[in-house]
Amino acid sequence: MKEDTELKNRIGKENPFKVPEGYFENIVPEIMKQLPEAEVQEEVEVTMWERVKPWVYMVAMFCGLMFGLRVMMNDRPVSTGINAGDVSMTDSVQGIPDEYIDPILDQAMMDDYTLYMYLTDADLDIYN
Repeated sequence: MKEDTELKNRIGKENPFKVPEGYFENIVPEIMKQLPEAEVQEEVEVTMWERVKPWVYMVAMFCGLMFGLRVMMNDRPVSTGINAGDVSMTDSVQGIPDEYIDPILDQAMMDDYTLYMYLTDADLDIYN
């Protein structure tokens, strides 16, 4: 606060900037004289193709997208060379390494006794 009062006492409350008399009355005509004449632009005729072109491109994009999805998601059966009837349940489980079976059993939330009971009571005919 002390610094503010010292500045006011030293400089004063007058505005140090002055504007000449009639400056703002004459400024608009002066600026308008200095501007170049506006050029008249001729109308560009828009052809029918230029109007339809974005729609044609959009249709082509969607057709390409649908074709690509159809090719990628083709529902052809994958042939493994082994008939499903020739493989028993035990053969398919024996082919799985223990490193894959252990996490499956951990996530099944079964203790050893529950798993034993499940495997001994299971009817093998329902899996064929």
